[in-house]
Amino acid sequence: MDEADPLGTAHHEAAHAVVAYRASGAANSCSIVPNSDRESLGHAIDEQSDSTNPNHIEAFVLSLYAGGHAQRELDSRTAFDGCGGDEADAAVWLERTGWKSREAELRERSLALVRQHWEEICAVARELVQHHHLDSTEVEIIADTVTGVHERSDLEQYRRLRKGGA
Repeated sequence: MDEADPLGTAHHEAAHAVVAYRASGAANSCSIVPNSDRESLGHAIDEQSDSTNPNHIEAFVLSLYAGGHAQRELDSRTAFDGCGGDEADAAVWLERTGWKSREAELRERSLALVRQHWEEICAVARELVQHHHLDSTEVEIIADTVTGVHERSDLEQYRRLRKGGA
């Protein structure tokens, strides 16, 4: 996704990751790559889209719609900027599963999840702007810190362990 605002891109990608987590129990990793023109490219890596489990497919479609919902929650002027790929992917999955009649329902549920987990999305987006890449465990810890399940020190400890430190 190309966008003039790295924070907007971060919210878009964070929403993919957090909604996937809240809908399926497994977060996506996510990245943004800012450049000198204040544009940024972002992506979330879904680890369930090849699943044939209907619950995983549903969570994947919900997460695809979540990026655009988060952009519009942050700034309604962005409309569907940079959401074409997500929209096309969702359409493919709705077609494959015979769920075209569920499109409005899934869009609505995705928006409800974005609004319900907005603080978590914002927290992940802030970390994403700072670190440019978050793995799925980091996303889960950050989201769970907002809800009180984890503490900030858990994220710091995880990062130390991941880098091989004690």
